[in-house]
Amino acid sequence: MRLATAIALLLLGHQAAAGPTNRVLPSVVGAAQAGSHIVGLDGTWSGSGTVTYSYRWDRCDGVGANCAAVASVTRPTYQLTSADVGKTLGFIVTAKDKDGSTKAYASLIGPVAAASSLGNIGRPIVSGTAAVGSSLSVTPGIWATTPASVTYSWLQCDALGRTCVAIAGAATASYQPAAADIGHTLVARVQATSGTLSQVVLSGVSGIVGPGSATTTITTTTTTTTTTATPSPSTRPVVTGTVKVGQRLTGTTAGATGYQWYRCDAAGAHCFSIHGAVAATYTAVAKDAGQTLALAVKTGTTSAYASLVGPVAAATAAASTVQPPLTGNAVQAQTLTVGPGTWSASTSSVAYAWQRCNANGRICAPIAGATAASYVPVADDVGHAVAVVVTATIAGKTAAAFSVASDDVLAPPALAATTQPAVTGTLKSGQQITGSTGTWTGTAPIAFAVQWYRCDATGAHCSSVHGATKPTYRLSAKDIGKTIGLTVNATDGTGTKKVAYASLVGPIAAAAATFVSTAQPKVTVQGQTLTVEAATWSTSAASTTVQWERCNANGRICTPIAGATSTAYVATAADTGHALVALVTAHSVSLSASALSAATAAP
Repeated sequence: MRLATAIALLLLGHQAAAGPTNRVLPSVVGAAQAGSHIVGLDGTWSGSGTVTYSYRWDRCDGVGANCAAVASVTRPTYQLTSADVGKTLGFIVTAKDKDGSTKAYASLIGPVAAASSLGNIGRPIVSGTAAVGSSLSVTPGIWATTPASVTYSWLQCDALGRTCVAIAGAATASYQPAAADIGHTLVARVQATSGTLSQVVLSGVSGIVGPGSATTTITTTTTTTTTTATPSPSTRPVVTGTVKVGQRLTGTTAGATGYQWYRCDAAGAHCFSIHGAVAATYTAVAKDAGQTLALAVKTGTTSAYASLVGPVAAATAAASTVQPPLTGNAVQAQTLTVGPGTWSASTSSVAYAWQRCNANGRICAPIAGATAASYVPVADDVGHAVAVVVTATIAGKTAAAFSVASDDVLAPPALAATTQPAVTGTLKSGQQITGSTGTWTGTAPIAFAVQWYRCDATGAHCSSVHGATKPTYRLSAKDIGKTIGLTVNATDGTGTKKVAYASLVGPIAAAAATFVSTAQPKVTVQGQTLTVEAATWSTSAASTTVQWERCNANGRICTPIAGATSTAYVATAADTGHALVALVTAHSVSLSASALSAATAAP
C-alpha cells in the first residue's frame, strides 16, 4: 500500500476492507462555548443497501491530544459543560452497511470558551491547496462581539487532525506548507481579543499535505449535489532535479525508512536495482543516458513508488529540470491534463504521448491517438497509472521527459443518493411545499428530474400529478386527506440513471384547517430501537398519539403494526427489507391533526 493511500485511509477513518465509503467528512456546527449545544453532521457516505450511523464524542486537550470518549454521549448533539472549558471536542461517525462498518472523523471544535467570552459563532475556515509550494489561508471567523484584534498561528497535526504542534514562525493568516508538513494536516489557531476578553478557536482542518501539484482538500460542506471525493493526480513520492548525466536527483517522502533506485529502459520496463543506490539522492551516470530511473521508498513495512523520471539526457544535452505535472482526478471519464514541464533551455514546441502503465507507474505503453495535452481515461485504464511522455523541441533538437504518473485510475463513482430527497412545508390545501433532490455521489454533472405523486392515506394507489415536475408544488383541494410523494430521477455524466424517493408527507388538511403539521416528525435510530421525535404544529398540541406502520422499501403502501403505539418501537425480523414510519396525531382541545414521520429503513 502506498504511503499516501495509507494516510488517506487514516483521515477517512481506518476504513476496513468492506463497509460504507466516506465521501465528505463529518463536521460540527455550533458555538464552542459552555452551555451551548453543538451538532455533529454525518457527512456524505455511500454503501451497500441502507447505511446507519452511530456517534462518539471525544474530549481532548487544547491541541487535540490526550483524547477520551465522553461517557454515555451517543447522539449527534452535545451540550457543552464547564468540564469542556479549555478543551477541544472531536466527533466520530461510524457508518454501517450490510458489508461492514467505517469510521470518519470531523475537525476538532474548540477550545471551548467559558460562558462569558467573545462568542465565536462561526469557526475560521481554511482554504487553498494543501501541498508543498502552494498557499493556505484562514478567515478570522465570525464573532458575537467584534474583536479589536486577531492573531494567528498554524499547527501541524496528524492525519486525523489531532495531536497538533505549533509551527515555528507561522503567525500570519496565510501559510505555505513545507516538506516537513507532508503527510500531516494543518489547522490555524485564531485568537480574538476585545478589551479584557480573549478567546482562542481552532479552524477546520486542511487536507493532508502532499508533495506538490494538486492535492485534494477534503471539505465539510453539506451541498445537495456532490460528486465523489477523488484522489489528487498523484500521491507518489516526488523526485526533483535535472534529469541528465552528472546531475543529482532527490527523492522526497515523509517518514521514509529506506530507498532503492532502479535503472529501467525508456518505457519503464526491464528495471534493475542500482547497486549501492540506497540513499534519498542519486547522481545519474553515463550508463543511465537514454534510460529511465525509478525510485522505491519504504516506510515501515510498506513501499511507495515515485513516478519514472527520464529518459536521462546526456551531460551536454538539454534536459527536464521540473517533471511535467498532471492535474485532474484519476477517475474514468474525468479529464486529466499535463503541463509542458520546465526545461534547461527555451522550447519552440512541445508534443505529448499518453502512456498506460502498471499500478506502480512502470512498464508503460502508448495509448493510441492520445496526443493532446488532455486525456479522458477509459475503462481500459481502470487499475492502471497513466503518464505522459512530453517531447520538447529545443534549438532544433528534441528532449523527452516522463510526466508525473497518476495514481491508479478509479472506476467512475456509483450514482447514489446518500441523503434521500425530502419535502418541507405546511401540509394543507393552498400551501406550497418544496422538495429537495437530496445529496448524491456520482460523476458530474448530475441532472435531476422530479415528479410529484398523489397517494391514498396509506401511501398506496399513487398517481402522478399532471404537470407537477418542478421542485415546488401547491397543494389543492384534490389532495385533502391524501398523502403526497416525490420521486427524483438522477442522471450523471456517464449516462447512468437512478431513482430516489422522498418520505411521504400528509395527510393533507383542508384549507380552512387551523391545526396542521408544519414540519415532518423525525425518527432516530439507536440499535434496533426507533424513536419518533416531537413534531411541529401550527398551534401547540395538548397531547399526541403514535401509530407505527410498516411500508415497502420506498416508504409507500404502509400498514399499521399491531400494538406499536408508543414513541419508541423495537424493530423485529418481520421489518427486514421494509421502511418504517410513525403516524403522529396531535390533539388540541377539540381539534386533531396527523402527520407521517420521515421513513427509516428497518435496522
